[in-house]
Amino acid sequence: MKILLINPPAELESVLGIGKEFVQKYEPLGLLYIAAVIRERGFEVSVIDAFAEDLSLEELKSRVLNCKADVIGISTLTCNGAFVFKFGQWLKKNIPQTCVVLGNIHASVYAQQYLENDCCDIVVHGEGEYTLLKIIESFSNKIRLESISAVSYINRDGKYCKTSNGAVVADLTKLPLPARDLINDKLYGLTEISNQTYVGGRGAVAKTMFTSRGCPNNCSFCIVKLDRKQRFNDPMRVVDEIEMLQDKFNASYITIMDPLFMGNTKRVFEICSEIQKRGLHIKWGCDAHVRYISPELVEAMESAGCYSLDFGLESGVQRLLDNVRKGIRIDESKKAVNIVKKHSNIHIAGLFILGLPGERYEDSIKTIRFAKSLPLDMAQFSILTPYPGSPLFNELSRAGELDTGIRGDGSIDISVWERYSAYISFTNNDPIWVTPELSPLKIKQLQKRAQREFYLRLPQIIKHIRRIRMNNIIKIVKIAVRGFF
Repeated sequence: MKILLINPPAELESVLGIGKEFVQKYEPLGLLYIAAVIRERGFEVSVIDAFAEDLSLEELKSRVLNCKADVIGISTLTCNGAFVFKFGQWLKKNIPQTCVVLGNIHASVYAQQYLENDCCDIVVHGEGEYTLLKIIESFSNKIRLESISAVSYINRDGKYCKTSNGAVVADLTKLPLPARDLINDKLYGLTEISNQTYVGGRGAVAKTMFTSRGCPNNCSFCIVKLDRKQRFNDPMRVVDEIEMLQDKFNASYITIMDPLFMGNTKRVFEICSEIQKRGLHIKWGCDAHVRYISPELVEAMESAGCYSLDFGLESGVQRLLDNVRKGIRIDESKKAVNIVKKHSNIHIAGLFILGLPGERYEDSIKTIRFAKSLPLDMAQFSILTPYPGSPLFNELSRAGELDTGIRGDGSIDISVWERYSAYISFTNNDPIWVTPELSPLKIKQLQKRAQREFYLRLPQIIKHIRRIRMNNIIKIVKIAVRGFF
């Protein structure tokens, strides 16, 4: 039996506009974990990363037809949800004998719409490694779908059915390493600008990895909500993978993709200690959380090669942080960032969200000023977007305040999905939702103002000019003009 896994193209121009220039092509690790599990059971599996390969629709169709797969699995996010909708219908029309399975958060939220519009045969909910394996094995074992957990399908009576909510992999140490050999390694890494500017120059190899899954926090805007119990990989296995990425792929930089890498500081210390014991010289970065920062942790991380930390600070207004259940205080944010700056040379980025529920114009200005007051190397200002799968999406949908695309007659308008963009000011679209205290025009203006005020300061200009290679300056200036004004 032949299995084909597809990472579809994303419609970045309509979703991000000029912001697409900063989108990094990460390895589709979710699909590669699934591929590794399926391959271990003896099935023939291949992967097409249409996004990384920049495949056109016709090129993707040709590749799929040539593959002659028995089962096709497609990772479905909001940014490619409309493409998958139309592509899935093409698959079911042209190769109806092939079982089409959709997974990932957007497919899970809109499972009924995808199934009832004949875009697929099955939708997998949650972490798909072992669920998809059971689906594949069911063809030979003659197991009925209703006996498989965490799937949706249309039964013989034409009715939508869902067996249970999302599955999780409880023990990450049992998972094989992602099947990175199934993709073209040269397609991935940082953008040309980021690579040459900040990491290691032309040709530097950047890789990605996960060391944990789940997050105990309850931020209302976040889609990482399947399992609030965080699950950790063993520190030795983590460093084994780091060493493998350096030895086999010549990686010089690794982005740790965990939602909360610092969730167990004892484990972080162990990972850092083991990296040093093995004499591994590699730069890496991760998301940081203000609650876990200490001078000792920062120094240990830098000694082990940590180059960058991204803090989800969100807002400079405590009331707004509480509104989205962020669970941090403004003074904690200040303290954490200053500890990193004082005790290391780690590159610090602050991630902020404008337009939180209840946010007024003056609150947005406070957040911009807060960002400027911190010793940050970089800042990102996104517009609050209640992405499908987040608690906020569910709350606003129930209240009738959000256009989900689902109409009263049960039909679906998939064109709505392109307005789910945190960088909507870079496009001609309006945000999918705006807090009543602001307007679509005002929030887009605030996003551009935030970028201008943070980056068009003399210290920031000097800092980045020193790092930017000359061949990138003109390109960055062009992007800045379109993105800031």
